[in-house]
Amino acid sequence: MQLQKFGRVALGCMLAFAALPAIAMPAAAETYMHENGTADFKTAPTRFAATNWSLTESLLALGIAPVGIPDADGYRDWVVEPPLPDDFTNLGTRTEPNFEALRDSKPDAILISSDLGMAYEKLGDIAPTLVYSIYNRSGPAFDHAEDLLRKLGALTGKSDKAEEVIANANARIASAGERITKVMGKGRKIAIVRIIDDANFRIHGDTSLFGSVLARMGLENAWKGQVNSWSFHLGGIADLAKIGDAELAYIEPVAPTVKAKLFASPLWKTLPFVRSNHVHAIPSSWTFGGVLAGARFAEQLADAIEASANP
Repeated sequence: MQLQKFGRVALGCMLAFAALPAIAMPAAAETYMHENGTADFKTAPTRFAATNWSLTESLLALGIAPVGIPDADGYRDWVVEPPLPDDFTNLGTRTEPNFEALRDSKPDAILISSDLGMAYEKLGDIAPTLVYSIYNRSGPAFDHAEDLLRKLGALTGKSDKAEEVIANANARIASAGERITKVMGKGRKIAIVRIIDDANFRIHGDTSLFGSVLARMGLENAWKGQVNSWSFHLGGIADLAKIGDAELAYIEPVAPTVKAKLFASPLWKTLPFVRSNHVHAIPSSWTFGGVLAGARFAEQLADAIEASANP
């Protein structure tokens, strides 16, 4: 009898609790690792401020429009793709972001790379700040760009999209490499140069973004000299002469006056790749970009070499 009575009471309590309105449970806190430690979020972040172009490009590749973007006009000239969204807060320069603009953008999270590490704590007063870097570190930059995209995919809940973008970019790079090999054959070397002015050049090394893309294309970088921590050598005409009769790809944009002066220079005209007509202009591609910048460069390099072979 006592057991039956207890059972009826227990059943009644269960029914009574079932009739109560559901109580919302707080979302589980999320913790994400980054180069400076960890960042904690009570709810998943959705509004991101990016403080450089590689982070901007990578978010856009995942289908996420940053609420804060630095130097938008420069991005349109130098990075080009993916296109910027219509609505965002311009954060000022990449080296010195505008803190008031950052606050106005109301980010859930701020994304920086190690070159802004000095401002890490101050930025953290505005929103949780995460550090993800592609450059100024050892190893191939394209590998780091893939790693960055995967980390952003985890942070944004778009890991599947990150893998899709990476696979597509690698397919584009491999296809571009096949196109170039078909034109040049195997064994030709390619130098990648950014023209600073008529006397100074950035010559990109094996672990630079475009150097590491060349490797994935099955091509060899012509520059084997020293490079800095950003994997380029700042040199002059004498350094270009060391490249020999390779293919030279220079990245636009270059000021028309600079090009005119350089290309009219007697020293320039003595260089083996100039005499052999192995100089290729590559439309705007950001040499310090992410995965998509690497794929864009590969395709535009293939376009330029094919065009030279079929004038």
